[in-house]
Amino acid sequence: MPAVRLPGRPGVAVFAIAALIAGLALVFDLGSWDVENDEAIYTYAVERMIDTGDWMTAREIPNDFAFLEKPPLKFWMVGVPIRLGLLPRTEFGFRAVDALLGAIAFGYVALFGYRLAGPAAAIASCLILFGLRDLVLVHGIRSNNMEAALLAAYCGGLYHFLRWRHGGTRRDAVVTGAWFTLAFLTKFVAAAFLPLVALVSLALPRPGLLPKPLRACLADWLWAAALCVVASAPWFVYEYVQFGDKLIETMFLQHVFVRFTAALDPIHLQPWNHYYLGIARMLAETRCEWLVAAGAVLLVYRLVRDRDGLAWTLVVWGVLPLALISGLSSKVLHYTYPFLPPLALAGGLALAAPISMFRARLDRVADRLEGVRLRGLPAILSRPAVRRGFLIVGVLAVVVAAIALVAGSTKMVIGGLVLRNSSVVRPLVIAIAAFALAQAWRHALTWAPFALLLLLPLSAARETLLLASRPAHPLRALHDCARPLVEAGRVRGGAYAVSRDSVPHTYAFYALPLGTWDATTAFDPAVHGPALDDPAQPRALVLSGRAFSDLAMQRLREGKPIPPAIRAHPNLIVLLPGPLGACVDDAVRAGARSVGGFMPHGT
Repeated sequence: MPAVRLPGRPGVAVFAIAALIAGLALVFDLGSWDVENDEAIYTYAVERMIDTGDWMTAREIPNDFAFLEKPPLKFWMVGVPIRLGLLPRTEFGFRAVDALLGAIAFGYVALFGYRLAGPAAAIASCLILFGLRDLVLVHGIRSNNMEAALLAAYCGGLYHFLRWRHGGTRRDAVVTGAWFTLAFLTKFVAAAFLPLVALVSLALPRPGLLPKPLRACLADWLWAAALCVVASAPWFVYEYVQFGDKLIETMFLQHVFVRFTAALDPIHLQPWNHYYLGIARMLAETRCEWLVAAGAVLLVYRLVRDRDGLAWTLVVWGVLPLALISGLSSKVLHYTYPFLPPLALAGGLALAAPISMFRARLDRVADRLEGVRLRGLPAILSRPAVRRGFLIVGVLAVVVAAIALVAGSTKMVIGGLVLRNSSVVRPLVIAIAAFALAQAWRHALTWAPFALLLLLPLSAARETLLLASRPAHPLRALHDCARPLVEAGRVRGGAYAVSRDSVPHTYAFYALPLGTWDATTAFDPAVHGPALDDPAQPRALVLSGRAFSDLAMQRLREGKPIPPAIRAHPNLIVLLPGPLGACVDDAVRAGARSVGGFMPHGT
């Protein structure tokens, strides 16, 4: 009796299941926190494109200057679905594309792991990667930044490059070129390491360095290069015609040369080991640092023993870019995100090693069992449609087990029936039984050893998901409360900002729809005083902690009251004079801390 197999190629199923589970995890509470500093820059650019209809030149917050730092492809990917009504114009809508790209990146990581050491490595690699909480939560892949697109481009580009390397199809070369184009038109020079890693991975000495004659290889990559040039050149030409040398100065001199040799922001100046210390901290938080170290040794072993091209590519991907960017003076930890998947894959390889030791024996047992017709079973169980149904049940049970491993307790309501699950073992047992009833013994024996996963420290992925629930949106709540007051003419829109240090763009992002954003370094009584004391023109005032202390002391000496205030960031106070004081409760419920206004004695 022929064995029932999973429909389609195994790689498609691995990619789809991993991307689906990762996507569900990444959209969890996706719109529950205020946009962050860099996220405000990019979200403002998208909103201005939607409002003005100028899709070629992004605008910069808060002064609405031309934003020439990066090409606009990511802005288009976020803005077009919102403009067409496919996504809401909310924090969720602005981040949905990033969650999708992040899910695709996890799908490719699962494919790498599956090709490296089978299903166990695929699952463990994704769990370890999701457990790197900075990657997910801090300037991460579920926010409207550039990191999800860059991570997906590196994972997809290098996967298809490896396929081309071992199969030689032009389609994979063109797909690699498409992923590079996405990275290049998203974060410009940050895409440079993708072709560098690919080229160095060809240097592994082995028979048949190229998959086909040199002329045919060059033809494949000429198609990929043509795709990149045709897609990229129009925007650069258009902006150069519009801005001339200003484009060159901004993109190349300021954000490449200056960023690489000095720093646009002094806090980005870090020692040479900054990235390595940051990655070590992230791995320690996942409690998988020993697993990753063991996997790195296994990768080197496979490289030396078998001249394994996949192992060599992962080593180059994880080592070369980090070594190069560590030599630069400007260092920000999220620059390392595209180079973290090899570490997770190394951990997945180490976890899968015990299972791999028994793979040959399990395959022999499966071959024997699939050739035996079990007696005593009802004849209906031998029908192909019934066996295929059991196979589908087994696959769904595996998905439920994976969700429980990441998310913990889950609940679904189907037709009024409430289904709950918090166990990993129970759905795995159901999956093994379903595969056995389908006489798909290879699948049953493949999933049986996965009980080992429960004995290893992979719970960091669940912790990341718990931390992802950040219902803190005080500035959005303040914006929503102030809007009707501004429209009714009871308060002035926008805000003043007084701080010697830069104020996160988050404040300007939520203030600008209501008015202007006016930033200064010192409190000016002639300018800012009426916002606090004139009932006809109350206006929000954002102060640094020091400016607030100085202002409070000054007003106490003058016998003037301090308006109600909130603290949404550690060193910033928002004064809410006049009717705006009624918005304090909304902001506090959304995650802010009330500073509280006070009156001087005798008033």
